[in-house]
Amino acid sequence: MKPTVRDYLTILFALLVIFFCGGGVGFLIGEKKGHLEAEKPRTIKSGHDNEAWEAQTMERLEKLLSLDSSQRYKVLSEVKTTSAEIGKDREDALADHYRAILSLHDRMLPHLKPDQQKKIQRDRKSLQRAIDLRFKSKNDQ
Repeated sequence: MKPTVRDYLTILFALLVIFFCGGGVGFLIGEKKGHLEAEKPRTIKSGHDNEAWEAQTMERLEKLLSLDSSQRYKVLSEVKTTSAEIGKDREDALADHYRAILSLHDRMLPHLKPDQQKKIQRDRKSLQRAIDLRFKSKNDQ
């Protein structure tokens, strides 16, 4: 007897049910064991690449304005000054952003259960370490 399309669909459906049941059991076993999430070190990257921005800006300005060599030198100086200002503004904004997140963590604590408080405190410590690494290295320079 030759299998029909219905037979193939039944087999496919049975395999899908087995697959999803296995995933569900694996999920439940993981939850019961109370697997701990490994603390991943955070990194806070700078959002402004001075050299790339300066190069793109100069390229665009040279095409747009057809700068001669003396203009190019003076314009490049202005672009570098602006790039440094943008970088500093971004650093300041990023520091404010992370201070606001730390403040949020502090304000949430009274509203959480003890186990939730421990989790948010671990998260806050991880974030604080990342902030310290990111901004202290900049301040030391």
